[in-house]
Amino acid sequence: MTYQCMLNILFKKSRDADLKSLEEPLAGSWINVVKPTKKEISFLMDLGVPRDFIGSSLDPDEQPRIDEEGSARLIILKLPHLFQDRLETLPIGIIFTDKYVITLSQHPTKVLESFLNNPKGFYTTKRTRFLFQIFWVVVNKYLKYLGHIDKKIDNAGVNVTKSMGNEEIINLLEIQKALIFFKNGASGNQRVINKIMTGKFIEVYGQDEDILDDIIIDNQQALEMIGTYLDIIKNTMDAYAGIVGNNLNVLMKLLAVLSISMAIPTMIASFYGMNVVLPFQTAPHIFGALAALSIFLSVMSYYVFFKLKWV
Repeated sequence: MTYQCMLNILFKKSRDADLKSLEEPLAGSWINVVKPTKKEISFLMDLGVPRDFIGSSLDPDEQPRIDEEGSARLIILKLPHLFQDRLETLPIGIIFTDKYVITLSQHPTKVLESFLNNPKGFYTTKRTRFLFQIFWVVVNKYLKYLGHIDKKIDNAGVNVTKSMGNEEIINLLEIQKALIFFKNGASGNQRVINKIMTGKFIEVYGQDEDILDDIIIDNQQALEMIGTYLDIIKNTMDAYAGIVGNNLNVLMKLLAVLSISMAIPTMIASFYGMNVVLPFQTAPHIFGALAALSIFLSVMSYYVFFKLKWV
């Protein structure tokens, strides 16, 4: 899937009702950039954004962190993202310069798109609050996707008990992979939150402390849910392995019983196939008698194993 490049310059102060789209940035503007072109990268660098910050924000393997270079400050968060039919995490860079807030990502994200709809209480000039609002939406995205994963785990657990195919175990592995991505992302975001709380990197205002507390609580809840779901998947896969092993043992016992039962007619036929004188070999009904005896002994042997609970 390919994505179009996009650069939006937006502005809204506390007295404004609507989010304005600008051609040129004003102090307090929010500049949202998706998959920037070389021209857009040059534009960002002219605004005082270090090239390293741009590269880090677009690197899919970049981990959540805080960095500072001159007057520019970088916050990288990991947010959950649905790539076609698989869940992974995607980094976004939030860059503070002297005048602007700049968000950078390689792909369009629901998190940043939600602010393009001008939500209540969102102002580009209130930069610290804007950062916390992004955090808040990211944490809620984790919780939302974890709710979907919970349903997938329930369905996978039911399917495992009904089918022994490879598809069920592959589905569990895909869910486990997504949870590991989520765990790494949410843990990294928590470290960023803890560093911001010190107040050394960004000034935290009193009116923003409530939303910061909610972010910390909900992110911790997300981490606990991720840990719980990983344990459930591990236990489900252990149960799956136990069921497969038990079914294999039952099958092997059944095959052993059938082999023993079928060996009796083979043994009798082998005796009477020898080129020597044998009892009753000239009797007119010896073949039918031997066949009946073989069937009787086979059935009796199977019955004995059945009473011993081997089958």
